[in-house]
Amino acid sequence: MKRAVRYLRLALDHICRLCWQIAGAATVLMALVISYNVTRRYLFNQQDPYAYVATCILMLVSVVFALAQTQNLNQHLRVDLLDRYIPKTTKAVIQKLISPLIGLICISIVTWKSWTPAWMAFQTGDTFGSGVARLVTWPSRMAVVFGAGLLGLVLIAQILRYIFSLRDVAVEPEKGN
Repeated sequence: MKRAVRYLRLALDHICRLCWQIAGAATVLMALVISYNVTRRYLFNQQDPYAYVATCILMLVSVVFALAQTQNLNQHLRVDLLDRYIPKTTKAVIQKLISPLIGLICISIVTWKSWTPAWMAFQTGDTFGSGVARLVTWPSRMAVVFGAGLLGLVLIAQILRYIFSLRDVAVEPEKGN
């Protein structure tokens, strides 16, 4: 059982890291698209109408693919105004159980509500734009579903890891007897 849990945790870590790298690549590509559009606009007095749309799509990919790894590494922003006044055990319960539970509820709603439009866009071949260059919308919509779902899995794993760590502490015999 422990071997299977360890394997699933490693697989989730690898998937999160890969998505994080994709998010980084999307950020670099976004910078290149913006540079291209600025150069074209100021040197040639022509703006690429799809550069803005491409930048928005890349920004979306950059954000939703980085969320799960950021949560996995606990590198997210935390407001700790009352941190010094809360007892250590209460703070641990808030940070490792209550916060991930609230996040899981919110991200479950995002995943659930974004799935239907993404699936409909895939089935109908929904496009954006006019003329010759029309952009298909389902990949970016599915990216939101995938990124939110991956974040949900990370939150579930963190909650379970904390619950099992409490169980292991309760099962361990007291030292010194």
